[in-house]
Amino acid sequence: MFLVQGVHYPDAQKERALIEAMRTFGALLRTQPGVLVVDVFKNDKDGTILSLAIWESKQAFQTTWPAVATRAPSQEWEVRPREMLMMESV
Repeated sequence: MFLVQGVHYPDAQKERALIEAMRTFGALLRTQPGVLVVDVFKNDKDGTILSLAIWESKQAFQTTWPAVATRAPSQEWEVRPREMLMMESV
């Protein structure tokens, strides 16, 4: 499996818009071949938002991502750059 995790730092006044955009993008991802899990989480302690997507393989991610990447939520709703982690199962 291949995991993509994003840590987002929303502007407090734009948090709702960011979460809605992430949910919309997640719905798009769920329709793509090889996508197993997509979800969004909020850390109430520090206000960060976590995006999570799991593909069946790195190859499935590499095949799917270029077609959908331009529809990912804008970073304009965030107060600092998001952090992205990509990991392959071992």
